[in-house]
Amino acid sequence: MTQNTKKPVHWAVRLNHQNRSGSFVLLFTAIGAHMVSQGYSLLAWGLLTLQFLVYPHLMYWRARGARDAMQAELNNLVIDSLLFGIWAAALAFPVWITFTLVIGTTITHVLYLGLRGVWRSVAALAGGALATVTIAGLRLSPHTDGLTTLLCVVALLLYLLAFAHLAYLRTRMLRDTREKLRLREQTLHAANEALQRQFAEIHALQAQLSEQANRDPLTGLYNRRYLDPTLARELARCEREGQPLSLMLIDLDHFKQVNDSYGHPAGDEVLKNLAAMLNEQARAADVVCRYGGEEFLLVLPNMPAHIALVRADQWRAAFAATTVRFDKFQMQTTLSIGIATYPGHGASAEELIRHADRALYRAKSEGRDRVMLFQTETVVAIT
Repeated sequence: MTQNTKKPVHWAVRLNHQNRSGSFVLLFTAIGAHMVSQGYSLLAWGLLTLQFLVYPHLMYWRARGARDAMQAELNNLVIDSLLFGIWAAALAFPVWITFTLVIGTTITHVLYLGLRGVWRSVAALAGGALATVTIAGLRLSPHTDGLTTLLCVVALLLYLLAFAHLAYLRTRMLRDTREKLRLREQTLHAANEALQRQFAEIHALQAQLSEQANRDPLTGLYNRRYLDPTLARELARCEREGQPLSLMLIDLDHFKQVNDSYGHPAGDEVLKNLAAMLNEQARAADVVCRYGGEEFLLVLPNMPAHIALVRADQWRAAFAATTVRFDKFQMQTTLSIGIATYPGHGASAEELIRHADRALYRAKSEGRDRVMLFQTETVVAIT
């Protein structure tokens, strides 16, 4: 099966073929009427027929087969003007015929080249006329009879109407194209807004999932997954700025007895109450984490050991005085707290946590319900 590879006709070639074919028939009629009144020879009529009835189709096939169809058509316009100049001079410059030829070819040039086309058309017209005058001599016969004048006026009118209609069609096409572009732009804008909303929703969901992954589901406090990178970051910052950092490890005393006596839901309520108190009273820069089971760990940037001791004891006393109500039960329990401070008690997260845990162990072993600060030789206690 052979595939059709016929080259499409360029829009300018197709349009000019239509305009040239129609307008040249009108010119043939107007010039023919003038030639009848002047008694021109059969040779002149043959040339007229070739020029205005055959020539438009030859130019069409020439431009259609050209490699650069648009340039070929622009060259055709120059040839049109050149031949029109020859005809104007050969007919002895009858005013209406010359005017019609000049206006017709010049307007066509302007259609494709703007005002630059005027000079291109005039130059070709003058060249054709000058060549004819040089060969045959200058003859002037400006008069045309009434029929020829009327036909020239009709030809000009119809050509200008066709030109105006073409301009209207191009304007409407441009307006329709702009409207389509506007509608597409609106559609694209709406799609972009929808996409931005989806991105925002995805970002919010990712943030929510990240927050959920970093939070303890029971207490809402940060978990150990969040603690590890945060503590490392805060330690690095305190090292750069030369600031202390205190670590506070808190454990609920006799929490197993609470679970055994009142049930795990009651124990969960105690945990949530302690978490709420710590979260409410912590500073904005403090990081409150549920470290595991009934243990809580607080990262306290820019807080020296002596202030951490005071704060811890305030929390211990406040929670000891708190009654936790769950169902028909009223529960009270106490806290044991161990503290280690950077840089005196360690330079790494692991070392600080280990020393805070040793201080907490001493608080437990020495009777609970107390705060202890880790020291290299001894552990300072507040009871």
